[in-house]
Amino acid sequence: MAERWFFALWPDDAVRDALAARAPALLPVGARATHPRDLHLTLAFLGPLAPDVLGCAERAADRIRAAGFDLDLDRVGHFARARVLWCAPASPPEPLTALVSELQAQLSTCGLPVDPRPYRPHVTLARKAAVASVSEWPTPVCWAVRELVLAAGYGGPGPRYRVRRRWLLV
Repeated sequence: MAERWFFALWPDDAVRDALAARAPALLPVGARATHPRDLHLTLAFLGPLAPDVLGCAERAADRIRAAGFDLDLDRVGHFARARVLWCAPASPPEPLTALVSELQAQLSTCGLPVDPRPYRPHVTLARKAAVASVSEWPTPVCWAVRELVLAAGYGGPGPRYRVRRRWLLV
């Protein structure tokens, strides 16, 4: 299977542990929990890339100048069609949407298309989740976002994603 590349926010150990600890209580029967080391928030999905385009994507990320920010994951929900249980910020902070816009603009210089759908930031907690309702968490998981990563997905058992490179947000 070809590598499927994407830019994402990758949680530190404390955030990952907090999400992994909460997930089991939320899982509908039959859902498959995301491996804790695979938890992330996708900013831009790129798919399979030729080496020259991958290099261009890395140089595009080199040009991004963005500050770190805090992200409160305070909502849990479900994408029915994709059968995905997720958590997300109820209101995405402006620095997150600005980072996604800047990343898309930089990636367009590589000929990579921008997803026309509205950006819906979320962390996938489980797949094959048949039913779940949207609700707020009584206590948000607070994430101090300080880096952007380029990662790739691989087939097989978890963890299924590997980080190739990291960029600090300062």
